[in-house]
Amino acid sequence: MSTELDLDTELRNVIGVGHFAYKRAMAVTGEMPMELFNSFVDIVDRSGVPQALEGWAQAKRKKASGRKALIPFRAVLVIELITAVWSKGAQYQEFADTLAHRLSAEQFEALGIRWEEADENTWYHRHWRAKSRLSHLIDPYYLTQKRRRLTLKEQVDAESARDETRADRSRWVRQALVDASVALLPQRYRERYNGDVSVDSTNVPILGKVHSRATTLVRNGKPLNDPEVLEYSKSLGPGGLATNVDFTAGTYNHAHRDDAPKMPPIPAFEMDIVTMMDTEGYDRKRHPAFCRLITGVGFHRPGNIKHEPREAMHQHSRTFEQRGIAAADRAFNGQKSENFQQPLRVDGWEFAFDYKKDQFGVQATVPGYHAIVVDGALYVDYMPNRLRYITYWFHNDEPDPETGELFTWQDVEDAIEARKAYALKRHGGIRKEAAKRGKQRFTYPDPRTYIAFDPATGKRVSAAKNTLRGGFQLDPHADVVKHLQRYAWGTSEWKQAYGQRNQVESVNKSIKHTRFTDLESAAKRPGRGEAYHSLATALMAVAYNVRVLVRALIEECTPEGMRRRKSKKKFSAEKVQHARPATREPLAPPA
Repeated sequence: MSTELDLDTELRNVIGVGHFAYKRAMAVTGEMPMELFNSFVDIVDRSGVPQALEGWAQAKRKKASGRKALIPFRAVLVIELITAVWSKGAQYQEFADTLAHRLSAEQFEALGIRWEEADENTWYHRHWRAKSRLSHLIDPYYLTQKRRRLTLKEQVDAESARDETRADRSRWVRQALVDASVALLPQRYRERYNGDVSVDSTNVPILGKVHSRATTLVRNGKPLNDPEVLEYSKSLGPGGLATNVDFTAGTYNHAHRDDAPKMPPIPAFEMDIVTMMDTEGYDRKRHPAFCRLITGVGFHRPGNIKHEPREAMHQHSRTFEQRGIAAADRAFNGQKSENFQQPLRVDGWEFAFDYKKDQFGVQATVPGYHAIVVDGALYVDYMPNRLRYITYWFHNDEPDPETGELFTWQDVEDAIEARKAYALKRHGGIRKEAAKRGKQRFTYPDPRTYIAFDPATGKRVSAAKNTLRGGFQLDPHADVVKHLQRYAWGTSEWKQAYGQRNQVESVNKSIKHTRFTDLESAAKRPGRGEAYHSLATALMAVAYNVRVLVRALIEECTPEGMRRRKSKKKFSAEKVQHARPATREPLAPPA
């Protein structure tokens, strides 16, 4: 199919220009072709954000009349999006340079800005004022100034004054902008997509010093006179002021990640990212090219994942009807089920999880039925204790109750295989009908195919006395679905599905790449406040989506013989020059 597609035609359908014009516009970072410029304007217009901002501003005005804004909200968003596409970050100096040097008179007119050859300093202040008006409408902390550092008391007052209505607006704005970029995805990509996603959180560093532990404790509800708060108040700045002026941010602690090197904590936010993926792989027949778009975003202080990841998943679900597997790390299945797993299960999602060492073994009992959840899968509760708890014993270095010896990984693999005889069989997917949303049918295994043990006494139950037959509809009880996943942990199917979670890690790496959006750089986002950083990261996600879609189209339209391929040559130490010979003989004298 790829040979039948013309790259320039495909790109014009998406971004308005062909391949060469696109590459030139990205490289020059100057006046871009009007067709490409209009494609970015269309993204902003399609989002509906400018109209919503104007509506909120109108409702706030005391009078219907007033001076027309020099730079309308729509223009602010387009300018900041184009600047992000050019990998210039969200710096006001770059916004000013875009206005002063990178746009044509025709493009000024398209944005509703009066054309004027003013210098970048003039545009700097104009854009700053326009952005301030915009931010005021979506800033949850709009009642608290952000020009100086706060005391602990002022921090408490700022949290009390947080406006949840504006927080909802901020979430809607970033989701609407990302949705508008996802709408660029060609229909054939949507049809090939099986519904799998990967969800992860990535840190968004900000400028300045890390917050004092006292600030974190007070945010978490500790009173100002708490002994722990008083102790850590010694690490505040002079006069008891916070160590970072941006009180809306939190502290990202690298050390809590098991797979990360020991690094000092940093001031930061966290961005939740939902990414399209395929747990079955990416063969060329099904996917001539796969577009790993960001389809859902959340934004919050580090570790505060109570609501935003769920809302990011709901955002994806509003765009795509398919429901597959959602692969997530241990931070997500460690949440309260009511906040994440249960509502998503009701929406039709199944999961691929890993577990903390204290989460293995029996995880739940199904009310009213002889079924238990063990390592993410449903089993008949006549399964012996060894198979129930061997993974828990292994991960917690507990010895075999019978032999007193520690379990080996081979023991665990043998147990995972032996559990299959006790596994309940899933029939069909999760129900979508209004009255049965979240339900899924399972059947008991044939009693003649496994050795049953009474869970109360541990004694064997003969197949003749084993009355478990048929099946039942599994209701999405919070405790049952908390750890439930599509495949049992440790099986080859689980490894295949969970292993594809690295796709979101690849997205994280790309969106933080210094050549592109560079989300990793706090210097490219020097502003303050949750609203500023939330909007900046959303526009960076849009810029990333445009780039990755272009990349997918290029790959799809490239003839098979011209595509990059991984080398099939096997490494051989014998071909390494200057390597020491594999011998223990003493070095012989030279001739």
